[in-house]
Parts: sequence; C-alpha cells; structure tokens
Amino acid sequence: MASRCQSTCLLVRGDSRRERLLSATICDESTDAVILDVQEWKPCEALVRIGCKEWSRIFQFVLDVVPEIDSGEAQGWLGTLSTNLSDTLVRNVQLEDSIRKEVVESKLAALDKRSENGGPQLAANYLDILPMLKTRCIASYCLQQTIPSFVDQFSSLASEEEITCVLDTLNRSRVSCGSARKDEDLALAFQEAFFDQWGDGVEEVEAALKGTNGGSGHRGSSQIFFLTQEASATRSIILILSYLYCRKPQKIDWDAEAFAEPVLMERMQEVLTEFISSEEKDGLLIDPNIWRISNQRGGQVAYYCTSFAGVVVNILEMILDLGADKFERHKISLFPMLCSLVRVQSEEIRYLVSDIFRHKIGSLINV
Repeated sequence: MASRCQSTCLLVRGDSRRERLLSATICDESTDAVILDVQEWKPCEALVRIGCKEWSRIFQFVLDVVPEIDSGEAQGWLGTLSTNLSDTLVRNVQLEDSIRKEVVESKLAALDKRSENGGPQLAANYLDILPMLKTRCIASYCLQQTIPSFVDQFSSLASEEEITCVLDTLNRSRVSCGSARKDEDLALAFQEAFFDQWGDGVEEVEAALKGTNGGSGHRGSSQIFFLTQEASATRSIILILSYLYCRKPQKIDWDAEAFAEPVLMERMQEVLTEFISSEEKDGLLIDPNIWRISNQRGGQVAYYCTSFAGVVVNILEMILDLGADKFERHKISLFPMLCSLVRVQSEEIRYLVSDIFRHKIGSLINV
C-alpha cells in the first residue's frame, strides 16, 4: 500500500525530479529491505521477500500506467527502475560471492584446526554463516523473478545501454551460480548444515532420509539454491533477448535484432546442450510426477534438467515464434538438439518439439 501511494505521487512529478525522488523514497527503502547487511543485525528471509515484493509492486504499478503517460516519461520511468533494480541485484550478488568465499574459507580453516587437534572441532563457524548465504540466494532469485513481468514493455522502450546493463547483471548472477553449484567444498558445507539440523534422535534421522528417492533429499543442498537462481537469471536473459530478436520493437532507434542474435543463440545452445546431457544421465532417477509439471516444480530436485525445464520451454516457444528466414539461418545448429529433445521425459517439452517439427521443419521439406 505504501509503495503504491508513493508511486502515485511520484509519477506526476515529471522527468526532472523522477530519479532524485525515486532514489530518496521507494528504491532506497526496497533496496535496504533486500540487501541490508550490517554487523549488528542481518535481514531474515521474510524481510528479504517483503522487500522483493515491494519491487514487484512498484514495477507493476508503473506498467499499469505506462499506456496513460507520455512515451518519453514511460521510457524514463522504466529506465530508472531497471537501473535501480540492476544496481540492487549487483550489490546482492557481490554480497553472495563474498559470503560464499567466507563459508569455504571458514570450512577449510575448521578442517585444518580439526586435523591439528586430532578430533572434531566444537565450533564450526561456517554453519553459522550459511543461513546468510541462503538468504542472499533467495534475494537474488526473487529480484530476478520480477523481470519477466515487465519484459515486453521494458524491451520495447529501453535504450541499448539500459538493456545491456540489465543483461550484464543477470549474466553475472548466472556465472556466479554456475561456479557455486560446482564447488564441492561448498556442497559439503551445505550437507553438513543439513545434517546438523537432524538432532540426535533416530526417528529424526529416519524422517530426514525417508523421501530421498523422491527428491526431498535434495532440499537444503547447495545445488538446489544455486541451480534455481541460475535458471531464473538465464530465463530472464532468454526472455529479454527473445523479445528483441523476434518482435523487432518499433519504438527504439538501434538494431535490436543484431544486438540480440549472437548472445541469444549462444545461451540457447549452452542451455539445451547441458539440459540434454543432464536428462540422459539423471532422467531415470527422477519421479515421473516431477516431469508432469516440471515448469512449476522442477526446482524441487537438484538436477540441471529439472531446474532448467522451464527455461527450455521458453526457448522452444521462442523457436516457434521465429520467422522462416531466421529459422532457416539457424537450422543446422538447432536440428540436432531438437532431435535429442524428442526422447526427454517431459511431455510439455516433447509437445513443443512436435509443434516445431510440424510447423518449422515441415515447411522446409514442403510437407
């Protein structure tokens, strides 16, 4: 309610005061709630989620009134908001990287001390640091989830510099998570923290192990946090680039198609290649019920193929949206991956592949 009232007042202030007023009120308040990190007190997950929700409300309100205000004013608001969102996400990812390094260094130091003392260490500080890292992952994920809600309006109005800024920020989050999910020391720290929560009772241990085969054993693992965040960042990148490449925004004065094409194709091939590899290796280990609604529940298990199933759906929808000339240009690289996707367990993905073969491949062979 407060963010809506503030936004209503600020929207009528004009271009000259927009950035100063926005910085002094809404964005600073929401940013503090998302990334506040002081020595005396750390934000809890609930506060972080509330701050991210405020960001979503601000954007949604601005998008609701965009058709009613001058196009220059609309572009200015979207540009200012996206810049502030990008800055907030950058600061959060920086905190995330810093805490992640601190966790690993603390764990290695604990192992050295344990080895010197010839027994278990009584105080493993990295277990106290991990909740802060998890909160930062949640903050990044929630901020990134805001972006798909305004992709169309933002991509059709923003400048090349503004879009580049947002894409660079998302890519930084994506790369950071890709590195974190492969860090074995970090994975062991998450695992030890999960074991530490079991308690001493036999029943607690049995309850924790009970649903491992169904995927609940992945909850609390480092992969579940970083794969989810990585997939969210990648999805936002794909959606922005897809709009620029397929829709050709009319209100921008730069070559959006040429800008988007190389990066979009690189991200697409990277995701599809790793998805196919993961599905072939891990697909049979996954409960079929996960695949039936993989777009909503894929993040419940820590596999690349389930976490990125929704991203693959977005990619296939983009391929269906390609013009004949663009599909013709990329058919050599796309065709082998489309053939491999025919065998995956996700019905939603197979149906989309079927549509691509019917409408895109069929037209190439005149059937």
